[in-house]
Amino acid sequence: MNKGTGVVTSVPSDAPDDYVALKTLQDKPDYAAKFDITPDMVDPFQVVPIIEIEGYGDASAVFMCEKLKIKSSKDKAKLTQAKDETYLKGFTMGVMKVGPYAGQKVSDAKPKIKEEMI
Repeated sequence: MNKGTGVVTSVPSDAPDDYVALKTLQDKPDYAAKFDITPDMVDPFQVVPIIEIEGYGDASAVFMCEKLKIKSSKDKAKLTQAKDETYLKGFTMGVMKVGPYAGQKVSDAKPKIKEEMI
């Protein structure tokens, strides 16, 4: 097998934890500096819509974090609630916006993408 392992992704449009982490690094440069992260490493990045979910829009993590007033990664219970709802709705109701599976339901596209990766 010639496929790499250990790929780490960040999807702030659809993963509440990733959105909160990005916003924290962008909004709190003193905190970011503790990890040797400079503003030029995070400030240019914006949420890129990947999945459209009816009632949640194309940035469901942003929607849920605003709805639940999540301000920090320390809001563990709210983040869990946001994650559970976002992931469930994304899989069952989401429609891909980009790539070769644009226009397809996430639940239909996911096994196809998995097959391509294996």
